[in-house]
Amino acid sequence: MTIHNTLETIGPDQLVDVAGGFGAQLTAGMARARAMGLTITATTNGRHVKHSLHYQGRAFDAAGKPSTMARFYDEMAQTNPTQLFYDPKGAYLNGQPHRAIGGHGDHVHLAY
Repeated sequence: MTIHNTLETIGPDQLVDVAGGFGAQLTAGMARARAMGLTITATTNGRHVKHSLHYQGRAFDAAGKPSTMARFYDEMAQTNPTQLFYDPKGAYLNGQPHRAIGGHGDHVHLAY
């Protein structure tokens, strides 16, 4: 018996819908961000603080027009996020409002 180990490569248009191991809330948040016209700029990739939830597959960053990021932040604040950061609006930590933490002026960070 011959076993062929071939992997099919998928294109970016298909990759955008791949959820991988992300939880349902995070996947829904990414879908909402994209539906609003935001771009997902980081999930588990990129450089983040040492113990970032990005590295656990529990966070993503989204960027776009400031007005759209502000609306996305306001919507996501209603979903009891573990972390929600967008410096012009402030932050949420463990579902509670918090002052802005810095470093999130050009993107929204969302984690569950």
